[in-house]
Amino acid sequence: MGSFRRKAFYWPVWSFAVVFVLLSQRCHGSCSEKELEKREEEANIVLTGTVEEILNMDPVHNTYSCKVRVWRYLKGKTMVNGEVLLDGGNKVMIGGFGDPDICDNQVATGDTRIFFVNLAPEYMWPNHKNELMLNSSLMRITLRNLEEVEHCVEDHRMIIADKPVHFTPAHAPDGKSHKISPDQSVFNLPR
Repeated sequence: MGSFRRKAFYWPVWSFAVVFVLLSQRCHGSCSEKELEKREEEANIVLTGTVEEILNMDPVHNTYSCKVRVWRYLKGKTMVNGEVLLDGGNKVMIGGFGDPDICDNQVATGDTRIFFVNLAPEYMWPNHKNELMLNSSLMRITLRNLEEVEHCVEDHRMIIADKPVHFTPAHAPDGKSHKISPDQSVFNLPR
């Protein structure tokens, strides 16, 4: 009799656990985010900034653009030219907010975030010309998040720097390629 009561007690607990797991997977399963390293690699520009204004709301696609005051470029500052910069050079327009393919994609005026963006591709012109497009989920500004993103950016730079550059051996004035032994330097090659 005691074992029946124990089974009767565990039945609702187990069924609740199963329902909870299924619902949590359903809620989170529709939006799976890539790892931070991959998100950083796919974004040509990573910056921190504050949303100053929400513009260009598209009622059909439920997307919008924002004017963002840039505080710091973590990656890709050289890609942001004068045509992209607004209001004296410290603001940019970022589009793609509300995109259902991006998990955390909603902001309000005054929100400060880490943005992973790319220049808008030509097929999106003229509506998004000179605009940056959200590439993946926004990140809240915390010391830990900043350190993790900076670490990814530095690791990516190191990987790129470690890739071998195509090297063609120099030819001596006699037209022959000479091998350099360990005891020779480049400056005392045979002439």
